[in-house]
Amino acid sequence: MGASIIGLIVIVAIIVLAAVAYLFSRIVVVPSNLTGLISGSNRGTVKIIHPGGRDFVLPVIQSIQYLPFTQTTIGFKVTAEDENKIHVNVAAVAAVKVGDSDEQVRAAAKRFLGKPNTDQAIADSAREALIGSLRSIIGHMTVTDLISDRDALQRNVFDDAKSIMANMGLEIDMLQVSEITDAGGYIESLGVPEQQRVEKDARIARANAEREARDAEVTSRQQIAERERDLSLRQAQLKAETDKAQADADSAGPIARAARSERSPSSGRRRPRPRLPDRARAWTPRCASPPTPPATSASRRLRPPRPRRCCGPRPTPSAPAWTPRPRLRPPWPAPRPRPGDRRPGPRRGRGHRGPRPGRGRHDPCRR
Repeated sequence: MGASIIGLIVIVAIIVLAAVAYLFSRIVVVPSNLTGLISGSNRGTVKIIHPGGRDFVLPVIQSIQYLPFTQTTIGFKVTAEDENKIHVNVAAVAAVKVGDSDEQVRAAAKRFLGKPNTDQAIADSAREALIGSLRSIIGHMTVTDLISDRDALQRNVFDDAKSIMANMGLEIDMLQVSEITDAGGYIESLGVPEQQRVEKDARIARANAEREARDAEVTSRQQIAERERDLSLRQAQLKAETDKAQADADSAGPIARAARSERSPSSGRRRPRPRLPDRARAWTPRCASPPTPPATSASRRLRPPRPRRCCGPRPTPSAPAWTPRPRLRPPWPAPRPRPGDRRPGPRRGRGHRGPRPGRGRHDPCRR
Protein backbone atom coordinates (compact mmCIF):
# COMPACT_ATOMS: atom_id res chain seq x y z
CA MET A 1 0.00 0.00 0.00
CA GLY A 2 2.71 2.47 0.92
CA ALA A 3 4.78 1.65 -2.16
CA SER A 4 1.90 2.36 -4.50
CA ILE A 5 1.32 5.75 -2.92
CA ILE A 6 4.96 6.70 -3.38
CA GLY A 7 4.87 5.63 -7.03
CA LEU A 8 1.77 7.71 -7.61
CA ILE A 9 3.38 10.79 -6.09
CA VAL A 10 6.43 10.38 -8.29
CA ILE A 11 4.31 10.10 -11.41
CA VAL A 12 2.35 13.25 -10.51
CA ALA A 13 5.57 15.18 -9.87
CA ILE A 14 6.98 14.12 -13.23
CA ILE A 15 3.80 15.22 -14.96
CA VAL A 16 3.89 18.62 -13.23
CA LEU A 17 7.51 19.17 -14.09
CA ALA A 18 6.85 18.28 -17.74
CA ALA A 19 3.93 20.69 -17.85
CA VAL A 20 5.99 23.49 -16.33
CA ALA A 21 8.81 22.85 -18.79
CA TYR A 22 6.40 22.91 -21.69
CA LEU A 23 4.89 26.17 -20.49
CA PHE A 24 8.36 27.74 -20.23
CA SER A 25 9.14 26.57 -23.73
CA ARG A 26 6.23 28.61 -25.04
CA ILE A 27 7.97 31.86 -23.93
CA VAL A 28 9.54 33.26 -27.14
CA VAL A 29 12.52 35.69 -27.32
CA VAL A 30 12.78 37.36 -30.77
CA PRO A 31 16.35 37.90 -32.20
CA SER A 32 17.55 41.39 -33.07
CA ASN A 33 17.37 40.81 -36.86
CA LEU A 34 13.85 39.36 -36.93
CA THR A 35 10.31 40.45 -36.17
CA GLY A 36 7.89 38.05 -34.54
CA LEU A 37 4.24 37.85 -35.60
CA ILE A 38 1.84 35.94 -33.29
CA SER A 39 -1.44 34.90 -34.83
CA GLY A 40 -4.50 33.22 -33.24
CA SER A 41 -5.88 35.93 -31.03
CA ASN A 42 -9.61 36.35 -30.37
CA ARG A 43 -9.72 39.70 -32.25
CA GLY A 44 -8.24 38.30 -35.46
CA THR A 45 -5.23 40.62 -35.48
CA VAL A 46 -1.57 39.79 -35.70
CA LYS A 47 0.50 40.60 -32.65
CA ILE A 48 3.92 42.04 -33.54
CA ILE A 49 6.97 41.42 -31.39
CA HIS A 50 9.76 43.83 -32.33
CA PRO A 51 13.38 42.69 -32.59
CA GLY A 52 14.84 41.87 -29.17
CA GLY A 53 11.41 41.45 -27.47
CA ARG A 54 9.75 38.40 -25.87
CA ASP A 55 6.19 37.06 -25.35
CA PHE A 56 4.25 33.96 -24.35
CA VAL A 57 2.63 31.93 -27.08
CA LEU A 58 -0.25 29.83 -25.96
CA PRO A 59 0.11 26.24 -26.94
CA VAL A 60 -2.20 24.84 -29.56
CA ILE A 61 -4.15 28.11 -29.75
CA GLN A 62 -1.50 30.51 -31.07
CA SER A 63 1.44 30.28 -33.51
CA ILE A 64 4.45 32.53 -34.22
CA GLN A 65 6.25 33.41 -37.49
CA TYR A 66 9.40 35.45 -38.14
CA LEU A 67 9.97 38.19 -40.73
CA PRO A 68 13.62 39.10 -41.51
CA PHE A 69 14.73 42.67 -40.86
CA THR A 70 18.13 42.36 -42.52
CA GLN A 71 19.14 44.72 -45.35
CA THR A 72 19.24 43.25 -48.84
CA THR A 73 21.53 44.66 -51.57
CA ILE A 74 20.12 44.51 -55.09
CA GLY A 75 21.99 45.11 -58.33
CA PHE A 76 20.08 45.64 -61.54
CA LYS A 77 20.56 46.95 -65.10
CA VAL A 78 18.00 48.62 -67.36
CA THR A 79 17.97 49.14 -71.13
CA ALA A 80 15.53 51.90 -72.04
CA GLU A 81 14.91 54.71 -74.51
CA ASP A 82 15.42 58.31 -73.55
CA GLU A 83 13.34 61.28 -74.62
CA ASN A 84 15.05 61.30 -78.06
CA LYS A 85 14.48 57.54 -78.63
CA ILE A 86 18.14 56.69 -78.00
CA HIS A 87 18.78 53.35 -76.31
CA VAL A 88 20.67 53.74 -73.06
CA ASN A 89 21.99 51.12 -70.64
CA VAL A 90 21.85 52.17 -66.99
CA ALA A 91 23.23 50.05 -64.13
CA ALA A 92 22.35 50.77 -60.49
CA VAL A 93 22.63 49.35 -56.98
CA ALA A 94 20.02 49.64 -54.19
CA ALA A 95 19.73 48.60 -50.54
CA VAL A 96 16.22 47.45 -49.39
CA LYS A 97 14.75 46.25 -46.08
CA VAL A 98 11.38 45.81 -44.32
CA GLY A 99 10.00 49.01 -42.80
CA ASP A 100 10.01 49.69 -39.05
CA SER A 101 6.35 50.70 -38.59
CA ASP A 102 3.64 48.19 -37.69
CA GLU A 103 1.71 48.93 -40.89
CA GLN A 104 4.77 48.18 -43.03
CA VAL A 105 5.48 45.00 -41.07
CA ARG A 106 1.90 43.77 -41.54
CA ALA A 107 2.00 44.66 -45.27
CA ALA A 108 5.28 42.79 -45.74
CA ALA A 109 3.94 39.83 -43.77
CA LYS A 110 0.91 39.59 -46.04
CA ARG A 111 3.11 39.49 -49.16
CA PHE A 112 6.22 37.56 -48.18
CA LEU A 113 5.44 35.26 -45.21
CA GLY A 114 4.73 31.70 -46.16
CA LYS A 115 7.13 31.67 -49.13
CA PRO A 116 10.03 29.21 -49.16
CA ASN A 117 12.71 31.94 -49.17
CA THR A 118 11.50 35.21 -47.70
CA ASP A 119 14.74 37.15 -48.35
CA GLN A 120 14.78 36.17 -52.03
CA ALA A 121 11.11 37.07 -52.42
CA ILE A 122 11.75 40.54 -50.93
CA ALA A 123 14.75 41.08 -53.24
CA ASP A 124 12.84 40.05 -56.39
CA SER A 125 9.88 42.31 -55.61
CA ALA A 126 12.13 45.28 -54.85
CA ARG A 127 14.15 44.73 -58.06
CA GLU A 128 11.01 44.74 -60.23
CA ALA A 129 9.80 47.95 -58.62
CA LEU A 130 13.17 49.68 -59.06
CA ILE A 131 13.52 48.62 -62.70
CA GLY A 132 10.09 49.99 -63.53
CA SER A 133 10.79 53.32 -61.82
CA LEU A 134 14.19 53.69 -63.51
CA ARG A 135 12.79 52.93 -66.97
CA SER A 136 10.01 55.48 -66.44
CA ILE A 137 12.42 58.23 -65.35
CA ILE A 138 14.82 57.56 -68.26
CA GLY A 139 11.97 58.04 -70.74
CA HIS A 140 11.47 61.62 -69.52
CA MET A 141 15.16 62.65 -69.74
CA THR A 142 17.78 62.99 -72.49
CA VAL A 143 21.18 61.33 -72.62
CA THR A 144 22.86 64.65 -71.97
CA ASP A 145 20.74 65.16 -68.84
CA LEU A 146 21.46 61.63 -67.66
CA ILE A 147 25.21 62.19 -67.92
CA SER A 148 25.44 65.78 -66.73
CA ASP A 149 22.89 65.54 -63.90
CA ARG A 150 23.18 62.06 -62.46
CA ASP A 151 22.07 63.24 -59.02
CA ALA A 152 18.73 64.32 -60.44
CA LEU A 153 18.30 60.85 -61.99
CA GLN A 154 19.01 59.13 -58.67
CA ARG A 155 16.71 61.45 -56.75
CA ASN A 156 13.79 60.96 -59.17
CA VAL A 157 14.16 57.16 -59.19
CA PHE A 158 14.42 57.08 -55.39
CA ASP A 159 11.25 59.14 -54.90
CA ASP A 160 9.25 57.14 -57.43
CA ALA A 161 10.35 53.73 -56.12
CA LYS A 162 9.84 54.73 -52.49
CA SER A 163 6.09 55.29 -52.93
CA ILE A 164 5.70 51.96 -54.79
CA MET A 165 7.69 49.92 -52.28
CA ALA A 166 5.95 51.49 -49.30
CA ASN A 167 2.78 49.61 -50.31
CA MET A 168 4.77 46.36 -50.03
CA GLY A 169 6.11 47.28 -46.60
CA LEU A 170 9.66 47.90 -47.84
CA GLU A 171 12.06 50.84 -47.54
CA ILE A 172 15.02 51.99 -49.69
CA ASP A 173 18.10 52.86 -47.71
CA MET A 174 20.35 53.66 -50.67
CA LEU A 175 20.23 54.01 -54.46
CA GLN A 176 23.30 54.61 -56.61
CA VAL A 177 23.58 54.78 -60.43
CA SER A 178 26.87 53.11 -61.27
CA GLU A 179 27.10 53.21 -65.08
CA ILE A 180 25.46 54.82 -68.12
CA THR A 181 26.40 53.44 -71.56
CA ASP A 182 25.00 52.94 -75.04
CA ALA A 183 25.67 50.49 -77.86
CA GLY A 184 25.92 53.06 -80.69
CA GLY A 185 28.76 55.20 -79.29
CA TYR A 186 26.53 58.27 -78.84
CA ILE A 187 27.85 59.01 -75.36
CA GLU A 188 31.45 58.78 -76.54
CA SER A 189 30.68 61.26 -79.32
CA LEU A 190 29.27 63.69 -76.78
CA GLY A 191 32.55 63.61 -74.89
CA VAL A 192 34.78 64.31 -77.90
CA PRO A 193 34.42 68.16 -77.89
CA GLU A 194 35.10 68.32 -74.18
CA GLN A 195 38.05 66.00 -74.56
CA GLN A 196 39.49 68.11 -77.38
CA ARG A 197 39.03 71.27 -75.33
CA VAL A 198 40.81 69.72 -72.36
CA GLU A 199 43.67 68.54 -74.58
CA LYS A 200 43.95 72.00 -76.15
CA ASP A 201 44.06 73.67 -72.75
CA ALA A 202 46.71 71.18 -71.66
CA ARG A 203 48.86 71.93 -74.73
CA ILE A 204 48.46 75.68 -74.21
CA ALA A 205 49.42 75.39 -70.57
CA ARG A 206 52.43 73.23 -71.46
CA ALA A 207 53.56 75.72 -74.15
CA ASN A 208 53.17 78.67 -71.76
CA ALA A 209 55.19 76.87 -69.13
CA GLU A 210 57.98 76.10 -71.61
CA ARG A 211 57.99 79.72 -72.86
CA GLU A 212 58.22 81.08 -69.34
CA ALA A 213 61.06 78.68 -68.59
CA ARG A 214 62.95 79.79 -71.71
CA ASP A 215 62.38 83.47 -70.89
CA ALA A 216 63.68 82.93 -67.39
CA GLU A 217 66.74 81.12 -68.76
CA VAL A 218 67.47 83.89 -71.29
CA THR A 219 67.06 86.55 -68.60
CA SER A 220 69.42 84.68 -66.32
CA ARG A 221 72.04 84.33 -69.05
CA GLN A 222 71.71 88.03 -69.92
CA GLN A 223 72.24 89.02 -66.31
CA ILE A 224 75.29 86.76 -66.09
CA ALA A 225 76.74 88.29 -69.29
CA GLU A 226 76.14 91.84 -68.01
CA ARG A 227 77.87 91.03 -64.73
CA GLU A 228 80.82 89.48 -66.56
CA ARG A 229 81.02 92.59 -68.76
CA ASP A 230 81.00 94.87 -65.71
CA LEU A 231 83.69 92.71 -64.12
CA SER A 232 85.88 92.92 -67.24
CA LEU A 233 85.45 96.70 -67.44
CA ARG A 234 86.32 97.08 -63.77
CA GLN A 235 89.39 94.89 -64.16
CA ALA A 236 90.53 96.93 -67.18
CA GLN A 237 89.99 100.17 -65.25
CA LEU A 238 91.99 98.90 -62.28
CA LYS A 239 94.77 97.71 -64.58
CA ALA A 240 94.91 101.13 -66.30
CA GLU A 241 95.12 102.87 -62.93
CA THR A 242 97.83 100.46 -61.83
CA ASP A 243 99.84 101.00 -65.05
CA LYS A 244 99.52 104.76 -64.71
CA ALA A 245 100.70 104.68 -61.12
CA GLN A 246 103.63 102.46 -62.11
CA ALA A 247 104.55 104.82 -64.97
CA ASP A 248 104.43 107.81 -62.62
CA ALA A 249 106.62 105.96 -60.16
CA ASP A 250 109.10 105.01 -62.89
CA SER A 251 109.34 108.60 -64.23
CA ALA A 252 109.62 110.19 -60.80
CA GLY A 253 113.23 109.03 -60.42
CA PRO A 254 114.64 110.57 -63.65
CA ILE A 255 112.72 113.80 -63.07
CA ALA A 256 114.11 114.11 -59.57
CA ARG A 257 117.64 113.39 -60.77
CA ALA A 258 117.31 116.00 -63.55
CA ALA A 259 116.06 118.56 -61.03
CA ARG A 260 118.97 117.83 -58.72
CA SER A 261 121.48 118.10 -61.57
CA GLU A 262 120.21 121.59 -62.44
CA ARG A 263 120.93 122.79 -58.93
CA SER A 264 124.46 123.40 -57.57
CA PRO A 265 125.65 120.79 -55.16
CA SER A 266 126.90 123.35 -52.59
CA SER A 267 124.08 125.88 -52.23
CA GLY A 268 121.23 123.98 -53.83
CA ARG A 269 120.37 126.94 -56.08
CA ARG A 270 119.83 126.68 -59.83
CA ARG A 271 123.02 127.36 -61.82
CA PRO A 272 123.02 130.69 -63.66
CA ARG A 273 122.63 130.58 -67.39
CA PRO A 274 126.04 131.13 -69.02
CA ARG A 275 126.29 134.21 -71.12
CA LEU A 276 128.47 134.39 -74.20
CA PRO A 277 130.44 137.46 -75.15
CA ASP A 278 128.91 139.95 -77.52
CA ARG A 279 131.22 138.97 -80.36
CA ALA A 280 130.07 135.33 -80.21
CA ARG A 281 126.42 136.29 -80.38
CA ALA A 282 124.86 136.14 -83.80
CA TRP A 283 122.22 138.56 -84.83
CA THR A 284 118.74 137.11 -85.25
CA PRO A 285 115.57 138.92 -86.05
CA ARG A 286 113.01 139.40 -83.33
CA CYS A 287 110.49 137.26 -85.16
CA ALA A 288 112.76 134.20 -85.08
CA SER A 289 111.93 131.29 -82.80
CA PRO A 290 113.94 130.86 -79.59
CA PRO A 291 116.53 128.09 -79.54
CA THR A 292 115.29 124.62 -78.72
CA PRO A 293 116.82 123.30 -75.51
CA PRO A 294 118.27 119.81 -75.46
CA ALA A 295 115.78 117.07 -74.76
CA THR A 296 115.80 115.88 -71.20
CA SER A 297 113.58 113.56 -69.17
CA ALA A 298 111.77 116.61 -67.79
CA SER A 299 111.40 118.40 -71.13
CA ARG A 300 109.95 115.36 -72.84
CA ARG A 301 106.79 115.80 -70.82
CA LEU A 302 106.51 119.53 -71.67
CA ARG A 303 104.78 120.95 -74.67
CA PRO A 304 107.13 122.60 -77.20
CA PRO A 305 106.87 126.39 -77.42
CA ARG A 306 104.91 127.95 -80.23
CA PRO A 307 106.97 129.99 -82.74
CA ARG A 308 106.58 133.74 -82.80
CA ARG A 309 104.57 135.26 -85.50
CA CYS A 310 106.57 137.34 -87.97
CA CYS A 311 105.84 141.03 -87.69
CA GLY A 312 106.96 141.89 -91.25
CA PRO A 313 104.82 142.20 -94.37
CA ARG A 314 103.27 139.11 -95.88
CA PRO A 315 105.27 137.84 -98.88
CA THR A 316 103.66 137.90 -102.25
CA PRO A 317 102.72 134.60 -103.83
CA SER A 318 105.37 135.06 -106.57
CA ALA A 319 108.25 135.88 -104.17
CA PRO A 320 109.74 133.01 -102.16
CA ALA A 321 108.99 133.00 -98.46
CA TRP A 322 111.80 134.46 -96.37
CA THR A 323 113.31 132.13 -93.85
CA PRO A 324 115.05 133.74 -90.88
CA ARG A 325 118.60 132.75 -90.08
CA PRO A 326 118.95 130.44 -87.10
CA ARG A 327 120.77 131.66 -84.07
CA LEU A 328 124.38 130.76 -83.75
CA ARG A 329 124.07 130.54 -79.98
CA PRO A 330 125.33 127.33 -78.44
CA PRO A 331 122.70 125.02 -76.91
CA TRP A 332 121.51 125.86 -73.46
CA PRO A 333 122.49 125.00 -70.84
CA ALA A 334 126.13 125.05 -71.87
CA PRO A 335 128.22 122.06 -70.86
CA ARG A 336 130.11 122.57 -67.67
CA PRO A 337 133.87 122.99 -68.39
CA ARG A 338 136.15 120.47 -66.83
CA PRO A 339 139.58 121.26 -65.45
CA GLY A 340 142.29 121.08 -68.18
CA ASP A 341 139.97 122.04 -71.01
CA ARG A 342 141.00 124.99 -73.24
CA ARG A 343 138.44 127.72 -73.15
CA PRO A 344 137.75 129.33 -76.52
CA GLY A 345 138.15 133.08 -76.39
CA PRO A 346 137.08 135.87 -78.69
CA ARG A 347 138.83 136.08 -82.00
CA ARG A 348 141.61 138.68 -81.95
CA GLY A 349 142.99 140.37 -85.03
CA ARG A 350 143.21 143.53 -87.00
CA GLY A 351 140.08 144.72 -88.54
CA HIS A 352 137.86 142.08 -86.83
CA ARG A 353 134.86 143.50 -85.17
CA GLY A 354 132.60 140.47 -85.11
CA PRO A 355 129.11 140.31 -86.37
CA ARG A 356 127.46 143.64 -86.44
CA PRO A 357 123.77 143.84 -85.91
CA GLY A 358 122.21 146.13 -88.36
CA ARG A 359 118.99 146.59 -90.20
CA GLY A 360 119.21 146.69 -93.98
CA ARG A 361 116.54 147.34 -96.45
CA HIS A 362 115.70 143.70 -96.67
CA ASP A 363 114.87 143.41 -92.99
CA PRO A 364 111.26 142.28 -92.76
CA CYS A 365 110.93 143.83 -89.30
CA ARG A 366 111.88 147.27 -90.54
CA ARG A 367 109.09 149.76 -90.44
